[in-house]
Amino acid sequence: MGRPSGTGKLAPHVPFFEELISQDPDITLFELRDALADAEGIKVQHSAIWHLLKRLGFTHKKSHWSPPNGTAPK
Repeated sequence: MGRPSGTGKLAPHVPFFEELISQDPDITLFELRDALADAEGIKVQHSAIWHLLKRLGFTHKKSHWSPPNGTAPK
């Protein structure tokens, strides 16, 4: 059921996303969305880009730094 993998509105733009991510690994989904709209004139939701990147094996990592917890024992 559903769309066959490798098809869809964003499938032809995979190299575009890979290039942007290689240039700036900290780029946000909203920046990717805006770059696609500016370069190709294609408007999509940021969640569509997230689903594509997830299928391609990209992951996001939380920062190891976090503010101190005021309730943590010292």
